Amino acid sequence: MSMQELIWGVVGLLLTVMVLSYLIGDNLFFRIAGYILVGVTAGFLTVLVTRQILWPYLIQPVAYGSWLERLWVLIPLVLALLLVIGQFKRFEGAGRVPLAFLAGLTAAIAVGGSVFGTLIPQMRAVVDGFAPSSWYATPGRPWMRIMEAVFMLVGVLGTLSYFHFGRRRRQEHTPGDEERPLFLEVLKKVGEIFIGVTLGTVFAGIFLSALLAMIDRIEFIGDFIFRLLGGN
Repeated sequence: MSMQELIWGVVGLLLTVMVLSYLIGDNLFFRIAGYILVGVTAGFLTVLVTRQILWPYLIQPVAYGSWLERLWVLIPLVLALLLVIGQFKRFEGAGRVPLAFLAGLTAAIAVGGSVFGTLIPQMRAVVDGFAPSSWYATPGRPWMRIMEAVFMLVGVLGTLSYFHFGRRRRQEHTPGDEERPLFLEVLKKVGEIFIGVTLGTVFAGIFLSALLAMIDRIEFIGDFIFRLLGGN
């Protein structure tokens, strides 16, 4: 084992033990490891933003770009300047302009990503599942693919019905006493099953990932100690 491997191995061993010490309760060593993680992450993000965003899209166009490129760079520069000025209480209104622009852009990206990345592909998958050409596209049992399409349609309708908050008013009761239509109640119960299975699957995946990470670190500790004692 070289000196460099020994140093980094000891550092990794100490950090792993400090993080795993949280299993016995919150303590100083775990907080130190958390501070190191936050500091390293902040430093890495600063370098990443500088090299991937500021340098190619701000500094280079200003220093070496044409007048048109410099004019385009002027827009984010003004927004950034307004954001900095908005940190002063006297000019805090100036910071609302870039914040509003950022919030609107973020909302547009989130909504667009949800619609074009999730809703439309999901709707297309449900519709394509009922295409007769897909039932006989590959050899096998077409009724299995039909059942898959029906199962997927029921899951989509049940999940959407679970988030349906419209209700109708009962005529024989006092105002404010409302109920769902019966078919929506049935679909809601089906949706609860699908949502529960989905959340359980997500939780199991996260738990499994964390468990595999812990096993990997324990294996690292054992391998490092074995090599440190002269094992091959």
